[in-house]
Amino acid sequence: MNSYTVLSRKSHFIPMLTSSNFKLLQAVELNRHPEVKLLCIGYLLIPMLLIFLSCERKLTEAQFEGKVFNDIFLALVDSTYKDKRIYMSPPEVDESVYDKSGRIIERDTVGLVIAIGNGGMLNDSTDLSQYYSQKFIFKHLSELPDSQDFDNWSARYPKFAGVLSFSRIKFDRDSASGSLDVSYRCGMKRGLGYLVTITKTGNKWVISNIKDTWIS
Repeated sequence: MNSYTVLSRKSHFIPMLTSSNFKLLQAVELNRHPEVKLLCIGYLLIPMLLIFLSCERKLTEAQFEGKVFNDIFLALVDSTYKDKRIYMSPPEVDESVYDKSGRIIERDTVGLVIAIGNGGMLNDSTDLSQYYSQKFIFKHLSELPDSQDFDNWSARYPKFAGVLSFSRIKFDRDSASGSLDVSYRCGMKRGLGYLVTITKTGNKWVISNIKDTWIS
């Protein structure tokens, strides 16, 4: 038999499929059968579409978590922080703790400085000024080097209250509630840990429970 063969009774004689003419045959057949061409295009586009939708979903989930975290952030801080000035020198019963100026620290709740550790939705590139309030000023923990009991922080910021770190939020299947870990530190061996549960009530996220998880 020569280099030609019969594909079917209705087909023409064409060269045998060799590496040199396979691409040409593909082009001819696709032009003769547009439905095959569309099917091939579909096979190429569907995986790309699935990958795109998956990326979009992940982006949406991250944006959702970020919005919830921003909405609940100040309430998280206010519910879990301690004032280092008091925590490191607890007062006797019915006594107050005074600062160097003679002011009662318990009443000094304006402009407290909280250092924020990297973790969860926060890192060194996060603009912490967006969370400023009359009560709290936030700084990145990386602003100053590590030191024993964060004495360098207390020296720079007389109202330094401690360090807070947050985990990612774990939501339930319906994204109607979630939980995250929060840690507070005011010394190398002084700190507290919490498991905080948050719940969506109407259009607002609120803290529904705080459970102590560790202490040092």
